[in-house]
Amino acid sequence: MTALPASRSIFGRRKRFRGQGLVEFALILPVMLIVIFVIIEGARLLHAWLAVENGARFGVRYAVTGEFDEAYCVMYGHPDDKCWTLIEEDGARIPSIKDTARAGSVAILRDETLLPGEPRFYKVTVCSNKPGVVYFPPDSDTSTPADCQPAEDPGGPGDRVSVTIDFDHPLIAPIISSMWPKLHLTAKREGIVEQFRVARVVGLPATISLPSFTPSDTLPPTETLTSTITSTASETSTETATATITRTPTRTPTPDCSNIYISSMWISGDDEVRARVVNNNTADAYLYWTRLRWDDVPYGYVDWFRFPDQYYNGNDYSSPTTVGDTWVWLGGDSTETWRADFDGEPPEGIYGSFTLILRFEYPGWGTCQISRSIWRARPPTPTPTRTATWGPSPTRTRTLTPRPSRTPTRTATSGPPPTRTKTRTVGPTRTRTPTDEATPTTDEACLDC
Repeated sequence: MTALPASRSIFGRRKRFRGQGLVEFALILPVMLIVIFVIIEGARLLHAWLAVENGARFGVRYAVTGEFDEAYCVMYGHPDDKCWTLIEEDGARIPSIKDTARAGSVAILRDETLLPGEPRFYKVTVCSNKPGVVYFPPDSDTSTPADCQPAEDPGGPGDRVSVTIDFDHPLIAPIISSMWPKLHLTAKREGIVEQFRVARVVGLPATISLPSFTPSDTLPPTETLTSTITSTASETSTETATATITRTPTRTPTPDCSNIYISSMWISGDDEVRARVVNNNTADAYLYWTRLRWDDVPYGYVDWFRFPDQYYNGNDYSSPTTVGDTWVWLGGDSTETWRADFDGEPPEGIYGSFTLILRFEYPGWGTCQISRSIWRARPPTPTPTRTATWGPSPTRTRTLTPRPSRTPTRTATSGPPPTRTKTRTVGPTRTRTPTDEATPTTDEACLDC
């Protein structure tokens, strides 16, 4: 059978299919657009996920080094715009870690001012495993970000620190965004903080070996007498009494770092810095690390530390002075005075800012760190003018003596005053005046009469 051409009908008339390509394109266009949008959104989603993972990795690498940006120390208001205590350094480490995490997660549509659950929401959480710090992981189903309670903490040397990034990635495809306006992405990285705070021991003698301390019972044990009677089948019976001591331990209340603190700090005399340390815990504490910062003190050197006995005897000429590997006892429910002595101080005494940081260990429980600062203005320098005003001035005694040249004028006799030309003589020559012979006295005038 002969086939007819596609453009001709069986009646010999020409038939055209001009709308066939348009119909086919209209049918395939939605599928093609969906495929293109999926490819675009998949690429954007992959890029956002890599950025979030990279930001968490950057943040934890920076956190384990213990570094921080000193620009964040301005919030503490010190004159030199520096962090004076370890607590202030940890406070500056948190925003520094977050800045590094943000720098690692770039080129994403993020906005940290938005609330959780909104597209483009972005949050960095820094937390550690210190006692009392609780980490709450994120929940992708409810778009709940991670949290650290009671506050974020960067951790100290030897602690585990974690950096978590939560990001609600917005979808922009018209069809896909109507079904899923956002996708919650999260990344978490953990690391061990390095020993970046190494004690700088200056001139310390060899450490004395001390026995290891094991937590013991605070109350005396109770004694329970148990009698055991053993009888034999023979005619005689034997009774054996055995005394057994049963120890019923009573646990000591768990120490609390809020119960050990520095109640006051002051400058005593001209060369000592003192601090009153209070331990309200029933357990004994041991001072094992000390740091005294005196950055803006341009004089002298640190001579010794005492608590209450002297445990540091070295001349340190630069701040801070750090002493480690000590084991100084502080009893429970007690108060003790910590003292530091300076030598080479100026005549007006020591002045400037002083920051004391002490670390105590409770055997079998953990460690606590306390700190306090004090600032003293420079006293006025004594001047020599203060001692020169004591007693009368030598010039006053000279003005009280009359001049001897004035005495001859007061002994002149009665009669006409001497002429001015004859009073020019100085000294006792005034007693030999020729006026007595030339001018007659009153008695001679009467004889002539």
